[in-house]
Amino acid sequence: MKDRITRGDFLRTAVVGGVALATPRAVGREASGKARRPHVVVVLSDDHCYRAVGYNNDAVKTPNLDRLGREGIVFDRAYVATPICAASRASLLTGLFPQQHGAIALDGSGFQENVVAQGRLLAVAQLLARAGYDTGFCGKSHLGPPRDYGFAEGGELKDRTDDETFAFACRFIEQRRDNPKPFFLWVAARQPHIPLAPPPEWLELYRDAEIPVDRNFLESPPRESIFNQGLPGEHYYRDSEVRNDYEGLPSGPPRSREQIVEFTRAYYAVVSRLDHQIGRLVDAMKEAGVYENTVFVYLSDNGYHLGNHGLGNKITMHEESVRVPMLLHWPGLERAGARSQALVSSLDLFPTLLDLAGAAVPDGLEGVSMAPLLDDPGRALRGYVASECVGVGGGRGMGHRMVRTDRWKYVLTDVNEEALFDEEADPFELANMAEVEANRAVLLKLRGYMREWMDRVGDTHERPPGGGAQLESEGSA
Repeated sequence: MKDRITRGDFLRTAVVGGVALATPRAVGREASGKARRPHVVVVLSDDHCYRAVGYNNDAVKTPNLDRLGREGIVFDRAYVATPICAASRASLLTGLFPQQHGAIALDGSGFQENVVAQGRLLAVAQLLARAGYDTGFCGKSHLGPPRDYGFAEGGELKDRTDDETFAFACRFIEQRRDNPKPFFLWVAARQPHIPLAPPPEWLELYRDAEIPVDRNFLESPPRESIFNQGLPGEHYYRDSEVRNDYEGLPSGPPRSREQIVEFTRAYYAVVSRLDHQIGRLVDAMKEAGVYENTVFVYLSDNGYHLGNHGLGNKITMHEESVRVPMLLHWPGLERAGARSQALVSSLDLFPTLLDLAGAAVPDGLEGVSMAPLLDDPGRALRGYVASECVGVGGGRGMGHRMVRTDRWKYVLTDVNEEALFDEEADPFELANMAEVEANRAVLLKLRGYMREWMDRVGDTHERPPGGGAQLESEGSA
C-alpha cells in the first residue's frame, strides 16, 4: 500500500509542477494564430470482443465504426490492463494497473479512496479540466459519481439501451456549437453487456445471416486453471446460469453449438445497434461544427467469450477476454486508414489524450502515448504488453496475469500453472507450448518479463521460477 501511495503522490506532484509538458498536435488555429487544442470524445463500450466488429469480421455489420477506422487509425493489437469492468475503467482513468490504483475486480472502493477521498491519484478528467477543458460524462461509471473524479457535467445513467446516454452526449455536443473552448466527453455505453435484448429491427439484420463459430468453441471449458473464472483452485465459470438473455439462452457454459450461434446472433445485433448510436453521435459533431477538430476514440473495457474455450464472460487471459477493438479518428491525419500492429495497452489512452491536448503528461504512468503511431503506424511502442485479473472473489494478488510479445503470450494462472501460446501459429490458443523443450528459451524470456512487471506494479502473487538474466540473451519473443 505504501508503494502505491508514494507513487500516486509523485504523480500528483509531477502534474501540478508541470513536468513533461507535451507538444500540442493541433489541427487548426484560433483567430489569434495560436494552435487550437482538439476536442476529445471517448466512447467506451462494455464487453465488446475484438472479433465482433466489421473491420475484423465480415459477419458483423458496423458501418460507422468501419468508416471511422478507414478514416482514422485502427489499433489491431489493443489489450486491456484487466478484463473486468470496474477495475478496467479505473485503469483507463488513472493510467495504472489495478494493484496500483486499488480498484480490484468489481470493487471500486480502492479507486474511491485513492482518487476521491485522499487525492493520491489524479484521473485524466481532472488533469484535462486543469488544462482548461470542459468535461462531461454519461453512461456507466461503476466507480461512483463521475463528478468526484473530474467530470463537471453529466453523471451515471442506468439506461441499459444507452438511448439516454447518447441523447445526453448529443446535447453536450450541441451546446458547444460556436464555443472555441475545448471539451472532453466520456461516453460509457452499457452495450453489448448481457442480458442481451436486441430490438426486432436489429435482430432482423442477422435473421438469415450465417454466423460462423470459432475454431476454439467448446460446449464446456476443460478443467484446467487457465479457464477458471472464480477463486484460485476452483473450476468456476461465470454466467453459467440463464440470465434472461435473448430467447432464454444461457450466457455461459454448457452451451451447444446451436445455442452459441443464436446467442452470437443476438450479440451482433446489439453491437450493430450500438454502432448506429455512434453514427448519430458523429452526425451531431458535424452538425455542431466540432467534427473537424475532434479526436474520437472507441474501445471497450474488456472483451467477451462467445463460447470460445467453452466460456462466457471474460476474466481469463485468452485473446477473446483481454483484446478489444480500438480506433482513433481525427480528421486531417496524414496516415488515415492505417492499421497499426503495435502492442497497445488501454493504459496508453491516459497519456495519449494528455499528449494530444498539449497538457502535462506525468512521469510514472504505466502507459505510453500512442501519438507517435499517428505519424508512423508501423513503429513499435513496447516489447511486451501485460494484463492482470486479480481479486475476483477474493483479495489483492489472486487471479491470472499475462505478458504478450509480438509473437508469444505467457500466462501465469491463479495456482501458478503456466501457459505459453504461439500467437502467430496458433491465434485461437489451442496448444499450450510451455512444456515444449524447443521453446525453453522463449519461456525463460517471458518469465523474466513477467517478474519484471510483477515487481514494478507491486504484485503480491508468487513469482514464476528462474532468474531474470535471460531477458535480453535467451531466445526470440
